[in-house]
Amino acid sequence: MKNATHELVKDNPYIGINVKELYMTLDEVNRMPLDDAVKLSAVVCGAPDFIQFNRGWLELNGRHYIMQRVLENAGLNNITVPDMVFALIEKKDKLGEKVSDEDLLQLHPLILDYMTKYFKSPEHFFRAYHKVRKYAAWKPRRKPQVLVFSELGRQFEDLVGVILEESKIEFTKYACGIKGCEPDFIIDQTHWIDAKLSEHTVFNSETIEKYEPHIDKLTIIYLRRSSGRAHRRMITPKTELVHISEYLSVLSEEKQLYYSEILDKIEKKAIRNLR
Repeated sequence: MKNATHELVKDNPYIGINVKELYMTLDEVNRMPLDDAVKLSAVVCGAPDFIQFNRGWLELNGRHYIMQRVLENAGLNNITVPDMVFALIEKKDKLGEKVSDEDLLQLHPLILDYMTKYFKSPEHFFRAYHKVRKYAAWKPRRKPQVLVFSELGRQFEDLVGVILEESKIEFTKYACGIKGCEPDFIIDQTHWIDAKLSEHTVFNSETIEKYEPHIDKLTIIYLRRSSGRAHRRMITPKTELVHISEYLSVLSEEKQLYYSEILDKIEKKAIRNLR
């Protein structure tokens, strides 16, 4: 061989191997000493006399090409793997089951290595093909509690707006003209309304202290009751606490039932996420 003294040729134990029969696991490739990975990858890449390769480049990319060759030898690629997995999904669907890692390994001992190399994980593979719900190890990620309650709060606020409109109560939103104050509903310059998910929420916020200096009346409409006290009561000389049912009561029975069902779903979701 020419250039037998080249650093990638000299004392290279992999010279002469049949790369078409190379078999290693991803873990084995990742655990290879760096010098071995460089020398094996040089052989795998098959450059004439190895001279066109820079050692630094192989240090960064060599393991990728080794595993790429291993997976090619195993017949695993972006056509065969999806076909195998989709057929397995169809089979498991008929049994009312999801695909487990054990099922995948029975398809091929290197298929999890393929998914990890090219998709970072089996879950990412299933997600990429919009099949993540078919994967047994997948579990829905729970949103951060603060985000859940923010979304529920917005849903409740929107529904309060609809109910106020149904009750023929006119209002504008947010733009009160006072810096730092954005009430959910502005009845007029002296009366603002804010919507809160729970009866106690207002006591853990700065709403009263921030809004009261600018108005004569503040109404807090809430959804979830946390005490046995009256549905409508004054909690400061300016601020009243009113359960949403007080506003529903003026609507027709049909509309009361309709909105009550939506409110019940929001409340139950809020309670679930408190656990």
